[in-house]
Amino acid sequence: MIVVLSGCNPKTQTDPIIDDLDKVTLLEKEDLMRDYIDWYGRHYYMDDTEEVNFHYTATGFKVDFTGSAVNITLNLSHKDNNIYFSLAKDGESLLDCDVIILSESTQTFTVSFDEYTDHTIEIVKRSEPEDGITSLVSVETNGTFNLVEKTEDIPHFLLIGASGISGHGSLGTQGQSRTTANSSSLHSFGYLSAKEFNGSFEFVSSSGWGLLYGFNDKTGAINITSAYESMGIDTSRNIIDVLYNHEVIPNVIIVNIGGNDYSSVINKLSGFDKEDKNQEFKTAVIDFIKILREDAPNAHIFWTMTSGSLNGSAATSVINLLSEEDRSFVHIVVIKGVGDDGTPIGANNHCSYETHQLSAQILVDEILKYTGLVLPQ
Repeated sequence: MIVVLSGCNPKTQTDPIIDDLDKVTLLEKEDLMRDYIDWYGRHYYMDDTEEVNFHYTATGFKVDFTGSAVNITLNLSHKDNNIYFSLAKDGESLLDCDVIILSESTQTFTVSFDEYTDHTIEIVKRSEPEDGITSLVSVETNGTFNLVEKTEDIPHFLLIGASGISGHGSLGTQGQSRTTANSSSLHSFGYLSAKEFNGSFEFVSSSGWGLLYGFNDKTGAINITSAYESMGIDTSRNIIDVLYNHEVIPNVIIVNIGGNDYSSVINKLSGFDKEDKNQEFKTAVIDFIKILREDAPNAHIFWTMTSGSLNGSAATSVINLLSEEDRSFVHIVVIKGVGDDGTPIGANNHCSYETHQLSAQILVDEILKYTGLVLPQ
C-alpha cells in the first residue's frame, strides 16, 4: 500500500534519469546501516528479516538526498495500535510537521517535493513499544542519497522513564483514554529539553515501567534497570534478547521513574512489608545511579520528580547521601505535575503538552546551571 501525504505531487516527468551505477538510490538490507542514513536512538539489524528494528519511542532516522521523492517502507508486527510518526521535511520541526500512521504489516509512504534538488527527511516514532514492533524495510529515492554529514559536539540526551517522559496522553484532554493518536514522546519534557540544545536523543522508556516494580511486572524481575541494558522491549513489555553496547555516551541523562513502583506495589503494602519495599526502592536508586555513572562518568544526571511524590521523597533521601563527587553530577529536579499552574490535564490523567513545556523549561534552566552547555544562537 502506498500512502501519499497531502500536498505531495511527484514530478517524475521532469526528473533527470540517474544511470550512474555508483549512485546510491536504494537503501535496503545491510545498506540501512550505512552512512547514508542517520539513526536516532537504539536500533539494530536483524539478519533473519534483513530489516532494522527500532522499539523505543522517539527512535527514527534522517536521510539527505538529491531528488524530488522518497519511498519509505516500514514493517509493523505484533500490532496493538496504529503507530504514529512525525515526518519532517527540509528542517521542519518534528513538533509541527506531517504525521504519518503505520497501520498495516508492511506499508510504503511516498514523500515528494516540488523541486528536484537537495532535501532532507526525518521520520521519528511518537508511539511506544507496547503498541507494536516497528522496523525499516527500505528507503528509495528517484535521485541519489548523500552521505550523512555528522555535526560535531552535539550534546547527547539519554531519556529514561515511564509514561511521563514517554508523552502518554500529552496531546489528549481530560477524560479521554490514552491512544496513540493523543500520545507523543516528542511532546514530552524529555524531548523538549533536548530540542532546546539541538541535542541528539535516545529513549529508554515505556508506560507502566518502574525502577523495580511496575504494572508490567510486580515481581521485580522485569524493570527499567534491566531494560537499560537491552535494545528494547516487545509489545508485552518483555525485554528483548539483544544487548545494547552503550557506544553512544550521553552528556545529559534525564530520569523520571518511580511512580509505578509505588502505585503498583509499595502503596498496597503496610507495616514491615512496605518498609522493606521502600528500602529496596532506595537501594535501587543508588544502584542505578552507579550504573549510569560508570557508563557515562562525565554525564550530568537529572533525577526528576513531582512535588510531594513518595518516590521522589525516597529518591531524594538517598541521593542526598551520595559522595560529594557524585552529587556534583546528580541533580534532583522537581518538575510540574498533572494540572499544575492551571495547565490542562491530558488523556488518562497524565500531563498535557502545556504542562510538559513548563517542566522542560525547568530542566533547561537546571541543565544550563550545571553542565556548561549553552543554548544555540
